[in-house]
Amino acid sequence: MNDTGSCSAVGDACADDGRAEAVEAACRSELPPSPAQSGRVTRTALLGGAVVGAGGLAAALPSLARSTQAASRDARILNFVLRLEQMKAAFYEEAVAQGALTGELGQLAGALGQHERRHVDLLLRQLGGEADAAPEFDFGDTTRDADRFAQTAQTLEEAAVAAYIGQGANLTRRHMVLFAQIASVEARHAAWIADVLGGNPAPKAADEAKTAEQVLAVLEETGFERRS
Repeated sequence: MNDTGSCSAVGDACADDGRAEAVEAACRSELPPSPAQSGRVTRTALLGGAVVGAGGLAAALPSLARSTQAASRDARILNFVLRLEQMKAAFYEEAVAQGALTGELGQLAGALGQHERRHVDLLLRQLGGEADAAPEFDFGDTTRDADRFAQTAQTLEEAAVAAYIGQGANLTRRHMVLFAQIASVEARHAAWIADVLGGNPAPKAADEAKTAEQVLAVLEETGFERRS
């Protein structure tokens, strides 16, 4: 998903640890060692094993630290997009419940609401006990007024696309496929609402990424999240 928030993605690395050469050297022995040599070999092996063991432990500690940092970073990123998905799911759900939208806008609210709830469920499953509590929302009349609903939907969907693009490469590999699957659907949402508003559903060859701070600023500007 490289450190994510400005962090880089963690990839798998493979390195030659010299074991192949050690095996090859052992196979080249033509005569068994003498008893004296055996003693030296045993002591050398033991000492060498101690050194390798200590070295292995030393090598494992940074690896463990990196793994812990990567997991923490993943959780922050997944909670970041979860916050956005929860807002959108609640927005569309309320719009459908209000019953003020007709025609294609009503159809869009119903379809996108189902998608966003599914996205929330998928993210919650990935996060498990690390998921942040869902905020409460107040959408005012944006879920009842067709024009305000359409403009708000476009703002939220464009923010979602930019958020997924901006953070996707910062995740560790195991979360990247899910992120990409959701991002592609969010782009379709943005294209649909742009078309409903009479705009170009695909105005650019490549969408722009936004930082977490930029996306959070969009969420703050809506004023939808209730302060506890």
